[in-house]
Amino acid sequence: MRNRACDYIIPTTTSAPATTTTPAPASAMDCAFEQGLCNWVREDSDDLKWTLSNGLHVDQPWDGPQYDHTVGNNQGVFLLLNGTRSENGGRAVISVPAVNVKSYVCVGFWYYMLGPSVSTLDLLVQTKSSEVLVWTRRGTQNPEWMNAQVTISGSDITKMMFVGQRKTDSQGFIAIDDIRVKDGACSDQNVCAFESSLCGFENDVSHFGHWSRKKGTKQHVDHTYGTENGFYMSAMVTNKVAQLLTPEISSDTEMCVRFWYWLPAGSSNSLAVHVLQSGLQDEALWQRSGASFTDWEVAEVTVSSPVKFRVGFTAVQVPGTNPTAKLDDISLRDGACTPPGSCDFESGQCSWINVPKEGGHDWFLASGGSHGPPTDHTTQTSQGGFLLSSSLHLNSLAQLVSEWIQLTDTAHCLSLWYYMESSDCGTLRVYLRSGPSDKDQLFRGNSSGHSWSRFSTSVNRTKPFQLLIEAEATNVGFIAIDDISLTPGLCQVNETSSGFGGCSFESGTCDWEDTSDGQLQWVRRRNATANTGPHVDNTLGTELGWYMAVEPERGDQISPAALQSPAMKDASATCALHFFYNLYGDDIKELNVVLRVGSRSTALWWLSGSQGDLWQHGEVTVGRVPQDFEILFTATRTFNKPGHLAIDDIDFRNCTLPEPQPLCPENMFICNNRVCVEHSNVCDFSDDCGDWSDEINCEQNGVVERCSFNIGLCSWTQSDVDTPGDEWKVGQGLNMWPNHGPPRDHTQNSAAGFYIIPATHLTIKGQTSEILSKTLLPGLNCNVRFFYFSLDDDAAARLTVLSRTLGSGSGDTLLWLRENSQNYNWQRADVMFSSSANSKIVFRYEHGDTHRGLVAVDDISFSKECEFDPENNKLPDTVPTSPPSTSFATTSTTQVKPCQDNEFFCWASTGEECILATLQCDYHSDCPQGEDEDGCGPCSFENNLCQWTDISEGESKWQREKASDTTEPPTDHTTHTGYYMRVNVSQESTQSEARLQSPQLSPSSHYCQILFHFHISAENTGSLRVLMQQAGGSEAILWSRSHNTVSDWSAETLLLGLHEQPYKVLLSSTNKPTRGAVNTGGQVFAVDDISFLNCEKYYQPPALSAYGCSFEDGLCVWIQGAEDELDWLSMSGPTEANNTGPAGDHTSGKGKYLYIKSSPPSVKGHMAQLKSLPLPPAGETGYCLTFWYHMFGATVGSLRILLQTADPMNKTLVWQKSRNQGDEWLLVQSHVMLQEVHQVVLEATVGGEAGDIAIDDISFISGHCPVSDLCDFEEGTCNWQQHTTDDFDWIRESGSTHNPNTGPDTDHTTNTPTGHYYYLPSSAADRAGQTAAMSSPLFPTEKGACVQLWYHMYGKGMGTLNVYQQSEDGKEALIFSQTGDHGKLWRFAQASLLPRVQPYKIVVEGVKAGPTQEGDMAFDDIHLTDALCPPPGFCDFEINTCGWSNLGGGVDQGDWLRGTGASTIPNAGPSTDHTTNSTHGHYLYVDSSVGEWGDMSFLVSEVFQPSTRGHCLTFWYHMYGNHVGTLRVFINDRQMHTGGNEEGMLIWIETGNRGDEWKTATVSFKHETAFWLVFVYQRGKNPGGDVALDDITVFPSSCYSDPPPEDSNDITSIVLAVTLTLLAGFIISVLLFMLNRKCSLKNLSPTRNNDAVDLFDCQIDGTRHRSDLSFDNKVYGPSPSDASVVSSDA
Repeated sequence: MRNRACDYIIPTTTSAPATTTTPAPASAMDCAFEQGLCNWVREDSDDLKWTLSNGLHVDQPWDGPQYDHTVGNNQGVFLLLNGTRSENGGRAVISVPAVNVKSYVCVGFWYYMLGPSVSTLDLLVQTKSSEVLVWTRRGTQNPEWMNAQVTISGSDITKMMFVGQRKTDSQGFIAIDDIRVKDGACSDQNVCAFESSLCGFENDVSHFGHWSRKKGTKQHVDHTYGTENGFYMSAMVTNKVAQLLTPEISSDTEMCVRFWYWLPAGSSNSLAVHVLQSGLQDEALWQRSGASFTDWEVAEVTVSSPVKFRVGFTAVQVPGTNPTAKLDDISLRDGACTPPGSCDFESGQCSWINVPKEGGHDWFLASGGSHGPPTDHTTQTSQGGFLLSSSLHLNSLAQLVSEWIQLTDTAHCLSLWYYMESSDCGTLRVYLRSGPSDKDQLFRGNSSGHSWSRFSTSVNRTKPFQLLIEAEATNVGFIAIDDISLTPGLCQVNETSSGFGGCSFESGTCDWEDTSDGQLQWVRRRNATANTGPHVDNTLGTELGWYMAVEPERGDQISPAALQSPAMKDASATCALHFFYNLYGDDIKELNVVLRVGSRSTALWWLSGSQGDLWQHGEVTVGRVPQDFEILFTATRTFNKPGHLAIDDIDFRNCTLPEPQPLCPENMFICNNRVCVEHSNVCDFSDDCGDWSDEINCEQNGVVERCSFNIGLCSWTQSDVDTPGDEWKVGQGLNMWPNHGPPRDHTQNSAAGFYIIPATHLTIKGQTSEILSKTLLPGLNCNVRFFYFSLDDDAAARLTVLSRTLGSGSGDTLLWLRENSQNYNWQRADVMFSSSANSKIVFRYEHGDTHRGLVAVDDISFSKECEFDPENNKLPDTVPTSPPSTSFATTSTTQVKPCQDNEFFCWASTGEECILATLQCDYHSDCPQGEDEDGCGPCSFENNLCQWTDISEGESKWQREKASDTTEPPTDHTTHTGYYMRVNVSQESTQSEARLQSPQLSPSSHYCQILFHFHISAENTGSLRVLMQQAGGSEAILWSRSHNTVSDWSAETLLLGLHEQPYKVLLSSTNKPTRGAVNTGGQVFAVDDISFLNCEKYYQPPALSAYGCSFEDGLCVWIQGAEDELDWLSMSGPTEANNTGPAGDHTSGKGKYLYIKSSPPSVKGHMAQLKSLPLPPAGETGYCLTFWYHMFGATVGSLRILLQTADPMNKTLVWQKSRNQGDEWLLVQSHVMLQEVHQVVLEATVGGEAGDIAIDDISFISGHCPVSDLCDFEEGTCNWQQHTTDDFDWIRESGSTHNPNTGPDTDHTTNTPTGHYYYLPSSAADRAGQTAAMSSPLFPTEKGACVQLWYHMYGKGMGTLNVYQQSEDGKEALIFSQTGDHGKLWRFAQASLLPRVQPYKIVVEGVKAGPTQEGDMAFDDIHLTDALCPPPGFCDFEINTCGWSNLGGGVDQGDWLRGTGASTIPNAGPSTDHTTNSTHGHYLYVDSSVGEWGDMSFLVSEVFQPSTRGHCLTFWYHMYGNHVGTLRVFINDRQMHTGGNEEGMLIWIETGNRGDEWKTATVSFKHETAFWLVFVYQRGKNPGGDVALDDITVFPSSCYSDPPPEDSNDITSIVLAVTLTLLAGFIISVLLFMLNRKCSLKNLSPTRNNDAVDLFDCQIDGTRHRSDLSFDNKVYGPSPSDASVVSSDA
């Protein structure tokens, strides 16, 4: 307890089982019973005797303790009286002669009493004249060793005796251990029992009455001893008041006062508890008048004060009454008391007391087992506690009563959980009683259906009452209760949320509630000043964002500010809480995260003191919580100095229980609820299933040695070779935190659970504390699993796991070393080892430089491969005289080695050649014949297994096989006739895995790789995996392949990377049996020619330029990946398929390139990988990776660049492209800054049968990538400048923006979250018209004709994006503008540059629409070109596709392609285009030979703004061939698209063959909201034919004023009308284009406003109507405000 003035008052919780060795006897009466009875003597008894026993002899929970107190494990000895199997009454006596007894002696001992019907344990002393009872206990106690200290006076004592009583119906046991007798009176330690002093208590002299220390009488025994030999405090009052005061207390937390009291019957006497500050008395916190019963009763009261205080016990008595109030056993502990009547029974019975009943039995604390429910209700584990009623006799009663309860609110909810084995196991009743005859029955139950059931009822009682729980048992079955709670408010139905309530506090508190009741409170704040909170929040990073902060509140309590979550339920074992905190200022005391389950609160995370004025991330595992629970953030600060304490962005992750699966893989454990769990996670004390089925029947499944430390040390013992007296011991969060151990254990995830901690008094660097397992027999692959907690400030301290084969500890093998010493979570570790001799596992903690932090271990379990010595023999002290040889030599010839001790003899080479021993197994052959690397890892399997070992279980094993015509594969890889390793899994086999383990591999370089060749049969349904086993025993999956190999052998190279410690590699085959399949050979896996590359410690990689390749002469230093289905193929000229792939390579047009073949047998989704050799860290300036790629075809997949480190999980995507990119070679540049050894991986995926992807000319250049006309913002700003006269700045960003429902998720350049772009964030504080502007560098007058960029405008609060052309003198002209929501995608825009006579800049301006958090706009990839832009709304496809794009997104089945008539490829469109009427002109076409009848290809326009004059669409189309299909035109908008309509409203259609000529179409329509057009081609019955589009024009005007004549006989009139119309349209388009330039020039001015020029009618109307954009992704149109109106005149 912190800052405590009264040191004697410490928590009353009984100490956890001690593990320190009892000191040498101080008297002849001392005994620990480890070596026998010492001087104690069993006195004669006919049928009942004390026996020496240990935990190994305990079969059932009521037979005795499972561990002793002295050493704390199941091998330690104690004194036992087992009455469960007794048939008659009687008593057992053990005594010792009293030797050299002084006037006072203190008898200390530990006792354990448990069972439903335990009689009494008495301590008696015998004098020369009498026998005196000095101490007694009756009935069951807490299920743990409890301490008693008894002061005995009198020098005439001749003998001391312990007497155990037995009743005729006894069930249970009594045990004694560690008796110690010392001179002098006992000192009050845990509790002030007033046995030898007043403990510093004193009377308040301002009252006339006083309290006196009194000795018990036969009528009034004390509570401590239960006899007249003990003392208590008695009020001496006569019509007066007496007040007993504690010593002065100083504490910055709430505290709980627990005391026992006795009051005479009637209402004339009262007892109250007050807090006194500076002599001033507060209102009574607790008051009781007139007892209803005549026994000692218990009470608990929570006290607190912001200043030093005392607790006063005030007794009042009226005249004429003699009995007075009495007090005994007062204690004080940190933290608030458990609410009255509430208890989860995890750490005792709280304030519930058994009521003795003649012929009855007791409720007793139990855990899951044979006598009760399999689990408790609180933790849902067999380790959790509950109260149990079990009797062998019919109609036996057990009664349990709470403390007296005085409700402050009008209504409370009483709830409890009960479990009744069957309907005939008895009756459970719950009463509310106010006196002996005043009780109301609240509940009566006879069955719970073999499960925990809940009873709840609302309680509304104004006068004090007790809760009475009664079990009327039969002689069969049991009744159990758990989780009693009494909470304010009426009982609710379905009050628990099924979700996990995180909150950003932007829109409220998300049902998080301030439950503070003291001088502090949580308040939702933003943009705070002074002491109230930080200036900005974490969510938005602006002053507009919200968070929760601690502020002062009036109140006299010292309780912290408390922010409580909504109620949640059923958190998984992986449930984690993430949040951000800001703790700043010298007055910050502490921020805590607390888990509250029922009435119990457990700390999860804590931090004190100022951490700087910034938002920082906090994370802690919540863990498995099967019940209703809340999370609380509690905080304390003083407000006497500037600062703040705030939290934001609370988030729960991975909290839902795992989902059941229809089928589990063969290598996984199937839970009862159909969840799939790895076998390595079974029986590890963690509920991975979600129903605990992976943690039951563990011993039957071979996991026999596992310990949760809830019942002592199990079989773990102390070491003889560590620092004497510095032993590991069992601890509990309730009494170890915050100074010695974590606040919760791992098993129960609760402060009530147990764990082990190293010695707490290590002070000197190098001192050690060890704990040892049972002795293990020699064996392979024994896996030790455990959980450890490490929040240790001592960085020099070491927590290790060792394998010990010698008792002296010399030659220990290090198996595991703690790495992260700062973590609030229990972390799991797995250690696998093998031993050729008997061994023990040792946990060792070595003290470092400073005070030890919080270090603990819990839940140790051994896999079934671990075999233990049943005799648990000690380890030998010396090494055996003939140790087994560890030489890797394969010869059996015995010869004298001519080399020194530090040398290796090259035994297979000619002559007597020696090399340094350090050169053996260094990945390099130094002996002439290479024998120094034999058995070190590489292997061709031609002669032997090279120390590779099959460690499989079951029938399927890795075996060495010679290749032949009858084997699969028929050849080996080395010689085609040699040997390889093979697994043959029969179809009937149910075995899930076969493993081949490497020898121990030496430490390796950063560039180390493993190369192996493998074969997987075509019939295989399993997978081949490569795993890496590190020094700590953990395994990582490096590689996996589940599909068959096409040829006999495939090669794979994997990066292993740096290893400082020895490690191993495993090859694992797993199978999924397919019974009934026709397969005579079964499923075959084979491996051959394993080697290790570049693993030498001194290896240096080649120069960066050596990694480049033109692929003219092979793959250079690049290698094919083998985890995929395809290989990259070398090709010259065009690929095999039509309408896809390049016509030649990029280097010369005649050379070679690599490509993936998309046509059959390849199928959609197949992948090919190309991997570089390991590259060194990129260095300070990085390097530029460049290559050329070609992605052309109707069904192109994707191409990606990834960076792969040695960690198989660390793969970073840096660039990707998908779908058709045009029939041309394109350049990609990527600047790499990765500061780890890595590989570049090029990964291509098949999208369909017409989707060949090609690459060529890879190069690596040190430094940044070359500057180009394209600014992609990957390396910085490209010298673009922020304006200083605007309102905001554009922000360079990567990944998603901070606001939800707006902004991009990736950039446009790389299409990855790591790429960069500029964006303008939106916030609720924005005002309409506010701007942000950026300008380019100054361009020369002659440069550029067209500016192109990509933009992103998604969100319902979107503003306006403007692009201006600004002359050197500052005059600006608007050349592009778009407004509103344009969907969640990047869009292409281009605008013509105006004539100029001065150098100029490009200005990008964002204009905000007003307050919103859904208006983040962005731009990327700005490019200035010398080619002219097409006119607005017009595209002839000569340069690019303008604003038209393929839809994609999985909606259509093929792309529109850009082509020319010069192509000789079938189905590639007409022979000439329409624009130029030549073979060199361009158009768009669909490859009609790809796909099936009915497949569709979508072509989508840019977004057009509505016009009052409507719009006119004209286009030319070409449809030639039988059953060529159908071409349609639709109009779509945001409203239709949001409703799921991809096409929209049909406005034009044409079907079938229209001849080998270009035809024109004209459609006039009107739409009142922003819209886009969609061309949809649907394939016909026959493949082949030409479908093409060209010269599309959309302009705002009706196509003609009156409908054209429809006289089908007047062909000439029709042709003339159409020709005139088209001519007029063309002339209008040209005039409008010139007018556009004229109006823009007229609009040049030094300043700009929010008005824009209508480029079609040259009027200023305050709105922008122009649309010069297109896009390359799936379209989502802007959100309309009105319904659309469409009219067609076509």
